[in-house]
Amino acid sequence: MDQRVIKVFMSSPSDVPDERRTIAQLVAEINDMLEYLGPRDTPLKLQLLRYETDTYPDYGQPQAVVNRQMDDDFHIFIGIMWARCGTRTAHAESGTIEEFDRALERRKQSNLPRLMFYFCDEPMPIPDLEGVAQLEKVVKFRHRLASEGLTGRYATHADFRDVVRGGLLRAIHDIIENKDSLKQVGQVDRSEALGEADRKGMLDLAANYDKLRRDNEGGSARTSLMAALFSKMNGRAASVRPMLAELQVSPSPGERLAAIAILQMFPASEHLMWLAERLDPDLERPFVGFQAAVALRHAVQILPASLCTLMQSAIHTASELGNRNPDDKPRLKVLEAAQHDLELKCAAATTARLPNATTAPVAADGNAAAPTPVAAN
Repeated sequence: MDQRVIKVFMSSPSDVPDERRTIAQLVAEINDMLEYLGPRDTPLKLQLLRYETDTYPDYGQPQAVVNRQMDDDFHIFIGIMWARCGTRTAHAESGTIEEFDRALERRKQSNLPRLMFYFCDEPMPIPDLEGVAQLEKVVKFRHRLASEGLTGRYATHADFRDVVRGGLLRAIHDIIENKDSLKQVGQVDRSEALGEADRKGMLDLAANYDKLRRDNEGGSARTSLMAALFSKMNGRAASVRPMLAELQVSPSPGERLAAIAILQMFPASEHLMWLAERLDPDLERPFVGFQAAVALRHAVQILPASLCTLMQSAIHTASELGNRNPDDKPRLKVLEAAQHDLELKCAAATTARLPNATTAPVAADGNAAAPTPVAAN
């Protein structure tokens, strides 16, 4: 009996022990669920990789020892930061950043690992000088990742479980499912149960977003509050998928943002152009457009390569609309990253389809191409 193993690599500085325990608990709970519900012939299991249990004392620089001993062939990377960045290594500002950069380099060459990085917004005690230096490094790294749409955030340590659980389950789903047979959001059975509490919860979040945008002055403080609300929308996305159509056509920016939250969690090809249109500065404000760009990047990473033409069209449309506001760099940076991911995916698919000596040529649409006439010599 073959067992499939999905390896989850956890990386963080030392000031988030509760979050590290939460990840370990979630992995154990998901494994219990998989053992009970999963297929018996090919059982599935998560394996958590962390320095506490997967390294041993050895000679060398600490991070070099970790790099040498830890399994580098993992499927999911989960990074966490709060107030500390960590100890500088020979190659990066901290071990966590070096581990992320190594994972990112692998991600640029293939479709794995899935990258998840979460930052805690809980207020912290007034730091000493060393703490200030640490916090400056966290802010710099956070800004770098946010510009590429790679960050999640949670308001307090206690909120981490609700935020990371949905992202981890989605990443697992993306890895184990055949991308060509993914059940897309637009195909959800409308008879699927939608609890009134779930519906009210999402609509309340949307209303809170509208009120926040209306009553608060623009700036980083308002953006942080909006991002915290959006993280909660992500957490509710699975339970309100049947609401997608009504949220998309709502006059409320908050409800349209809720639709984007659903599509970030559950990408669907038939909604790519709707997401692209959210980049129009005449239709949506920058925060909504940014989250739509992130949703497009997630779609590129998850949807099958057979949809390359459609995805390219959506990214092109989004980029044209986004460039109407060239000063909004974060959205454009995410779209550039999405374009890079798409080129990587489509190039790999093209290589896989290249004919050998006995295989008929394949046209761009996937059908057999007509033979090329050969002139007589």
